[in-house]
Amino acid sequence: MDQFIAILIGAFWAAIIVGLVVRFVRAMKGKRLRAVAEPLVAAADSYQENLIGKTGTAEFKATTEGEKPA
Repeated sequence: MDQFIAILIGAFWAAIIVGLVVRFVRAMKGKRLRAVAEPLVAAADSYQENLIGKTGTAEFKATTEGEKPA
């Protein structure tokens, strides 16, 4: 059973890495790092918001620009 879980964890990380590589390759030149980092930043922002209840960076940015948060 432990080997099965280890294989599943490895497959999960492999899928994430493949997804990031695909985003990097398909992104427009000059915006590749932003395209790769965007889902990671969004996931970290969501995790922070759920874990400690702090406002996310997207909401903070919207309020500083005078927009209404989504």
